[in-house]
Amino acid sequence: MWIVDSTPVECGRSRETVKRSDLAGWAAYGYWASHSRFFWGLRLHLVCTLQGLPIAFALTGAKADERETLLDLLAAEPHLVAARPGQTLIGDKNYFGRDFEHQLAEQDIRLLRPARKGEPERPGAPLFKPLRQVGQLVLRSLTAYDHF
Repeated sequence: MWIVDSTPVECGRSRETVKRSDLAGWAAYGYWASHSRFFWGLRLHLVCTLQGLPIAFALTGAKADERETLLDLLAAEPHLVAARPGQTLIGDKNYFGRDFEHQLAEQDIRLLRPARKGEPERPGAPLFKPLRQVGQLVLRSLTAYDHF
């Protein structure tokens, strides 16, 4: 069983920093939902085990789609999935979509995620609260070194 999530990596706050930074053109403004604000920087995408061992990661622009990034990660490392048939992947509400889930199913990956507004409850719903805390702790520890 794996967990997938992403977290912002803030690279600067002042307008002057944004203008002068070597990351200009790659870093971008994105929305940080848990802080209800925008940030300028990158986004760290991480697939890890339940114990927090990183399996795959990507550093993207702040506006990168989480679903596309996950599919790209899995395509870049096909042996990860091939060696684990029937893999279960737990993600948040942002990993949604019939086509997206179909693409995962084609790779023999079962996606567990909370239901979005208006959706019926999905399988595995009682698992999400404690696993969310594990995923957040792993992401925080990987981004603890503040800014790049």
